Amino acid sequence: SRSSNISIIFIFIFALMVACYAVFMYSAGFIINLYFKRFDVKRDYTYQPKVSVILSCFNESEVVYRTIKSMRESNYPIEKLEILAFDDCSKDDSFEWIQKAAYDFPNVIARLNAKNQGKAHTVLDAVDISTGDIIVGVDSDCIFDPNAIRELIACFTEEKIAAVGGRVGVSNADETWLTRCQAVFYAMSFLVIKSSENVFRKIQCLSGPLVAIRRECFDEVRDQIEKRSFLGVKVTNGEDRALTQMLLRQGYDTYVNCDSMCWTTVPTHFSQYAKQQLRWRRSAVGQWLDALVKLPIMLRNNSVLSAIFSLMPITVMLSWNLLIITSWMSGNLMEVMGKMIFLHMFLAPVIAIGFSYFTSRHMTTDAIKGTAKLTLSLMLSSLWFPFSGLFITLFASSTLDDGGWVTRANGAQS
Repeated sequence: SRSSNISIIFIFIFALMVACYAVFMYSAGFIINLYFKRFDVKRDYTYQPKVSVILSCFNESEVVYRTIKSMRESNYPIEKLEILAFDDCSKDDSFEWIQKAAYDFPNVIARLNAKNQGKAHTVLDAVDISTGDIIVGVDSDCIFDPNAIRELIACFTEEKIAAVGGRVGVSNADETWLTRCQAVFYAMSFLVIKSSENVFRKIQCLSGPLVAIRRECFDEVRDQIEKRSFLGVKVTNGEDRALTQMLLRQGYDTYVNCDSMCWTTVPTHFSQYAKQQLRWRRSAVGQWLDALVKLPIMLRNNSVLSAIFSLMPITVMLSWNLLIITSWMSGNLMEVMGKMIFLHMFLAPVIAIGFSYFTSRHMTTDAIKGTAKLTLSLMLSSLWFPFSGLFITLFASSTLDDGGWVTRANGAQS
């Protein structure tokens, strides 16, 4: 019938848009990495201002000590690097490990909050007593490369750059196929997908585990951080994405230096992973709505390109949801989902070969084995995409007023 044909055309257009966006982002990322390195920020390693590392901890136990130790082993001048480690009323022995770190290493300040108040307010308290010209936010469960701080600071060579992020790797990548898939996602995200944003200095989300910000730029958005809310409910998640968007709306630029590395442990069980994805998706959808409301500010103070980068990923994700719902209503659900999964599985080898080529530039035996593992990981990820795109996004969209972190039921800390 005519209505059925219209529905099929409608579904096809959405499917094409979702597929084209993925193809464009991957293709652009590969091309930029291969041929446009000259657009990278010029680095000045002689620029060495005082740096304040802010670490907010909740229930990390001995892990927080290892985090501080790795940061203290940085090759940045010791007299110009202070570490402020705040415990947000952990229920374990985290503060004892923070105190041990303060005893064992120089320029480490240990503090215990009087009450649990969440990461954002803990960071603000730490910033208030810090003395650095550059503020570096880190997560309390990461291990940092000795060059991490040095690489971040060297990128503040352009006046408009307010913040520089590092690259996050996975320390337990070979533990299970789930962790391997996550390692692939992390690598592709930083090395490929963010490349287009990086060329134009419009990174939309500087990852919380490792980010450096000019103090004067942070001070400009401090009140916005303190008053974050959604539908009248205080928001305690997604500080990294929210802070990046605030800086962009102030007219500043943002950048990622993938030579500045840290490593985190990712979920090993599916239930943990699903909760993490719900938390991230809730943050992303909330920021998408916030970006829509504040679109005139972004256009006035920054650029159309920054607005597109900000809105497009979640717009495509929501379009995928609309595609699924529309195809279900027209009786074509299984056909559409099958084609989308097949498309992702077909793209997986192409993406894997391209990624392997521009990272190694020659296909050795080890590179071929790595490409095979990467291909399989991407194919497995394609099975997760329909479930994640539909159910997690819809649930996240319907629970945006939930101020909790899901994975941290006993505290407000991230």
